[in-house]
Amino acid sequence: MSSEPYQSLIEAVAERVKRAEVFEDVQCLSGALICQARDVESEAFYKLLIEGSGDQREVWIGLFTEDRWLSESIEADLLHTGDKMEELLEEELVELDYKGSPIPIEHFRDDAKVYVFRSRLEIKDGHSPTDADVTDRAVKIMLAYEACFRQLGDMSPSDELV
Repeated sequence: MSSEPYQSLIEAVAERVKRAEVFEDVQCLSGALICQARDVESEAFYKLLIEGSGDQREVWIGLFTEDRWLSESIEADLLHTGDKMEELLEEELVELDYKGSPIPIEHFRDDAKVYVFRSRLEIKDGHSPTDADVTDRAVKIMLAYEACFRQLGDMSPSDELV
């Protein structure tokens, strides 16, 4: 399968998340959609990434930051509240009328020292990345990630008086 259906998915998702007006900036690249988090002091990006090649492609959606303190502040909030990332994401997905199974979240630091919170977008056998339901699920997951993580750690603007 050529990469064109995956690039079409990226472009379709980009068009819809731009309309949501929750990201500072939205960029389509080859194999990636990169949405800059709004009102965050450090750099943080919500991404839709295509990994792999040929029939071994996977679509990942998540939050990515090089800022160790931001990652730790998110983890600290979760530890303090006792909430689980998957449950918080699921709550946001319900708000967006998401129809699908629960979505696991991976959290790790990659080889480039980027802190990653991500989920795999499942594309079932016989379905294409260009199917409307795949695009719809990808959009809802991107928006749910933004809504979920905006409330954690140092992802929202400070209310402190200077």
